[in-house]
Amino acid sequence: MGRLLCSIGVVAVLLLQSTLALAAPTPSPGLDGILIKPPGTGYREEPKSTPGILEGPFDAAKYAEVTVATDAAPTTQALARDGFLTGYGRTWVQQATHHVLIEIVVAFSGGDGARRWLTSSEVADKADPGYQRSISVSGIGSYYGERYANATTGVYEDVFAFVKGNDYFLVGILSGSDDLADSASTQTLKQYEFAPPNTIPPAQWPENASSSNAQNDIAYRLGGLTADVLILALLAGIVLLVVGLIRRATRRTAIAAYAALFVVSHSSGANLSRHDTR
Repeated sequence: MGRLLCSIGVVAVLLLQSTLALAAPTPSPGLDGILIKPPGTGYREEPKSTPGILEGPFDAAKYAEVTVATDAAPTTQALARDGFLTGYGRTWVQQATHHVLIEIVVAFSGGDGARRWLTSSEVADKADPGYQRSISVSGIGSYYGERYANATTGVYEDVFAFVKGNDYFLVGILSGSDDLADSASTQTLKQYEFAPPNTIPPAQWPENASSSNAQNDIAYRLGGLTADVLILALLAGIVLLVVGLIRRATRRTAIAAYAALFVVSHSSGANLSRHDTR
């Protein structure tokens, strides 16, 4: 029974991924043009070759590779279920202050998927040992903000995540001193205001598709299954859902990688790209 459930679960995920691949829309405007520049001067953007960061375009596999310390498969599968389309990241270092600015945007196929990601990420992030308290910003809809402090590395982090339309954004600033003030909230508000209302038209979101079309599609794809197999597939889906919830806690490892980059830069005063942090 266990092997059968596992096999059906794998088939279900592969079917979903193939369906998304065939029908996946392209975000417009492109994600490479909707992340804003750093505040002020003296920032240098990191090259794509810098280890442990998301710089430039990335897919679900790359996101999982960077953010998951062990098995990346559950993260990749969960992103597919949430409707992951594509992502884009940028990372800058301000040499004078040794601040690290992180900006990430992920386009989902619909608003529901983006909000699910936001909600579960907030729960997982608050469980992080370095979590201190919530921080806020005015003028933004669905979001959360958090302050972290790593007692071992001495790194402070202010991180905001929000959803606008079908897109999930993350803005984070790291420092070796408690000197961030409202820099992260100011940058986040600017990013929110600059971001387009959506990158996939709401009429194309899965949650807005007509019920008749959805039912016909399900009937077509599942028409060959018996009632017993349908029940097993449902049970397997529940198991996969639990795995998906567990994987949410891994996003903090991405921030840890940025923190490692910061520590190397701060301790040496050198360019981050010259160091292998792994």
